[in-house]
Amino acid sequence: MKLLKITPRLVGGIFLSVVASLLNLYIPLLVRRFINLKRFIWSGISKKVLILGLIIMVLNLVVSTMSDYLISSEGDRQVRRMRLLLQKKVFQLPQKYFDQQISGNLTSRIINDVNVLRNFLTSTIPTTVTGIITILGTIIIALFLDWKLTILMLLVFPIDAMVAIPLGKISEKIANQTQNSLGTLTGITSEGIKNIKTIKVNRAENDLISEITAEVNNLFNLSLKSDRIFAIIGPLQSMLSFCLILVIILYGAIRVRNGDLSTGTLGAFMMYFFQIIGPINEVATFYSDKKQMLGATQKVREIINEEDERKMYSIDPMIDHSGGLLQLRDVGFAYASTPILKNINLEVKSGEKIALVGATGAGKSTLVNVITRLYPINQGSISLNGESYLDFSIQHWREFFSVVLQENSILSGSIRTNLTLGLNKKVTDNELWNALAMVQLKDYVSQLPKGLDNLIGEEGSKFSGGQRQRLQIARAYLRNFKFLILDEATSSLDSDTEKIITTALDKLTQVKNCGIITIAHRLSTIANSDKIYFLKDKTIIANGTHDELFKKVSDYRRYVQEQQLRERG
Repeated sequence: MKLLKITPRLVGGIFLSVVASLLNLYIPLLVRRFINLKRFIWSGISKKVLILGLIIMVLNLVVSTMSDYLISSEGDRQVRRMRLLLQKKVFQLPQKYFDQQISGNLTSRIINDVNVLRNFLTSTIPTTVTGIITILGTIIIALFLDWKLTILMLLVFPIDAMVAIPLGKISEKIANQTQNSLGTLTGITSEGIKNIKTIKVNRAENDLISEITAEVNNLFNLSLKSDRIFAIIGPLQSMLSFCLILVIILYGAIRVRNGDLSTGTLGAFMMYFFQIIGPINEVATFYSDKKQMLGATQKVREIINEEDERKMYSIDPMIDHSGGLLQLRDVGFAYASTPILKNINLEVKSGEKIALVGATGAGKSTLVNVITRLYPINQGSISLNGESYLDFSIQHWREFFSVVLQENSILSGSIRTNLTLGLNKKVTDNELWNALAMVQLKDYVSQLPKGLDNLIGEEGSKFSGGQRQRLQIARAYLRNFKFLILDEATSSLDSDTEKIITTALDKLTQVKNCGIITIAHRLSTIANSDKIYFLKDKTIIANGTHDELFKKVSDYRRYVQEQQLRERG
């Protein structure tokens, strides 16, 4: 996909810019006529020349203004298009992509790198096109005026090319390194601010500052390299241009003295030379500017070319929404060639509550990620009511699940926006209050100054850990789903609150006829399940009720005893 689009608005702006350049080409010819007048009096000819020149300059001003607006506004439109495209693309990428990225770095690329495209579109491309027109027009007129002086003027081209092309290759490399360094610096800073509490309590401020200092110094060194290149290009081109100007003036003066060239022609020619210097430099730097743009936007192109996770289908299979049977058969999953799950066999149906139990690292959370299609399985099958999960679009499949994760998934904003996050239906305030009442937050929220519209800070910082977990459970309650997945969702709750919420969730299975999949360590939560799946060594080694597993499976018995010791401690 092309990052930049040549649109009618851009073409119109460039066309007007070309018209303005052509108008400028006529002004030196008027000056030539005026200088060559034998008598500098307010004659009819001189009057016409001055009035015509004034009209051309005013017309040039109007046309240039219109051109600048069309080009710059089109640049803004394309920046908006690219940012929206990148944002949409990023949020459609698979989970494994984000596992390999630093969020701040990625954010920097999405927001900042697009500005490089805008500069190239609104500045480099138009000036190059108008520069080429100006150069061609000037050469044609200059040849008409005097072909000998024109040949001298054309020496600027090969000299500029000798300077610009090799330095352009270096600029591309430096631009790419600079954008990478900027992204890294943004990532470190963003991560540091996000985890400032952890950094402070561990007295790690100096470590963070050291990382930032190293990256800032790296950026400084890259900037110095870039400064050196541009410090060479500018003065070198100016010196070469000055030498050519001097040669042209001396050569022209000799010919004027010999009567071989009129003073007006020499004056007009010098105006054309000064007029062509800028466009020649702009055209000459197009190569280096393009290389710099390509280097700076490499990450943008990588993001766009990434394959997103969605599989779009025109028709999803029809599923009976009154109930459901989720089945996993011989499921295996490996992350970066490292096996995480092996031969997983599991099923849960509406109205049933199952628990996934095992030591840390057994693969419980990964199993949830596989069920919700955050990661694709490497072997086996997953089905709902006999229909393979691959026959559903990802959006449709995820509608069957409501998930409450252990990690904080509260966003900055109001209580209302967090409760309605991702809902594809309208909910009343009464429904929101009922959800809060279910998790024992109604009284607390009702006492806040703005109630449901009260802001809760970045990542819910104004709420306690237990309140954030309860808010996530209330959010899940509001969704239409077949299965509720609780991944350590009550770990921050006290025993009494957990018991109340667990009772409410049990009622929920009856009201919504849904199944519940729970990952937990507390024995009270585990023992309350209809069936327990015990994971060890990346697979399910046994399943059954708490009493059955405790009697027959020594590993489970040992696990339960360890949990009892932790709870007593």
